[in-house]
Amino acid sequence: MTSDGSAHTRLRRAIQAGNLAIIHVTAAELGYITLRDALGILMVIEREAEERFDAAAVRWAGRLALETPDLQLAELAGALESLDALPDEHAQRVLFGLAERARPLARKRAAPPSVT
Repeated sequence: MTSDGSAHTRLRRAIQAGNLAIIHVTAAELGYITLRDALGILMVIEREAEERFDAAAVRWAGRLALETPDLQLAELAGALESLDALPDEHAQRVLFGLAERARPLARKRAAPPSVT
């Protein structure tokens, strides 16, 4: 840990500051980003790198669908509408609420090498 705090703390600060360069470096250091933090990053992308927003929003929605086992189709549709409405504050509240329900997927173990 550096004098700046943990990597997660640095990520949160970079999200608040809207600094995509620091977000990128810190996210790579962390390896795993919660869906909530990924939403924060997505909102920075929407403000600072709009040309990357659509692809990032689709990836975020995919993670939402995978990481929220009890997600209903209507909720996913609402999430997509909210993503399209960003930076609207109501849309942000909806998306953060959904992100809170997400559970990280278990990491897949690498298959052992086959012996032939």
